[in-house]
Amino acid sequence: MGGRGTSMGGSHGMGGGGGAAKAASAAPQTREQQLLARIQGDPTALMQMSDQDAADTVAAIEKLPIATDGTERDCFIQRYMNAIGWSNNKPTVLDDNAYEKARKQAGEESMYHSAKNFGGKTGGVFNDQLMTGKTAFAFEGLYGAGTYWAHDSAGASAGYGPYQVKAFLNSKAKVTTTYQLSQEWNQLAAKKPRLFAALSSAKRGSYGGDNETIYPFLAAAKGFNVIIKSDYSNSSTSRRRGQYVITLDRSVTTMSSKTINNAWRSMANW
Repeated sequence: MGGRGTSMGGSHGMGGGGGAAKAASAAPQTREQQLLARIQGDPTALMQMSDQDAADTVAAIEKLPIATDGTERDCFIQRYMNAIGWSNNKPTVLDDNAYEKARKQAGEESMYHSAKNFGGKTGGVFNDQLMTGKTAFAFEGLYGAGTYWAHDSAGASAGYGPYQVKAFLNSKAKVTTTYQLSQEWNQLAAKKPRLFAALSSAKRGSYGGDNETIYPFLAAAKGFNVIIKSDYSNSSTSRRRGQYVITLDRSVTTMSSKTINNAWRSMANW
């Protein structure tokens, strides 16, 4: 009955006219909206654009609004991650026993993220947001805005704050290195000079200079969601104890629900 009634309503003259009127009244997308729609959910689409379209997409991202309640950071990469939809993805969170079981089955080591009190909020609030918040916060860092972890070293992470969480990379992780991204950046000036210029002048955070914008942007545009700080001329994605790991998308992490608020530099892994 419901199906037949819907069919009749759709074919009725007045019903059809109302639909047409609605369509006619809908405002057409601006060029900026069309460009942003192309990268929503697929940041790699940007590298398939013409150089001018790619540069104009960067300019459109810069104009996007940002939350003013402290859940987002006022920088280009926060806007970019919002634009491609990665900010809203969430991690898999397990109780600590289930986490350790899953980690061992995956053959992964834990990585640790620490936070400090900032902007009137405790580090614990930022870690809660990392686990369950609607939007991921683009933390500052020398190798690009994102979430910073110390691989297999709670002590190395503890230098950045006493509030600590742990996670491991799951099967959604697609890893690249700072060396590979620096090579990509060097080549971009010749491949897409207008995009290169747009990124060079894009709004950045107050920390990290060019890399704050360049590394996360290029990683996502190339289909990667994890950046490893690599040694000069080393493109290996293998990880060593204490190495920086920067995640751009929370869904690549499986996290323990356990948290601590007294992390210190000489502590053992937990």
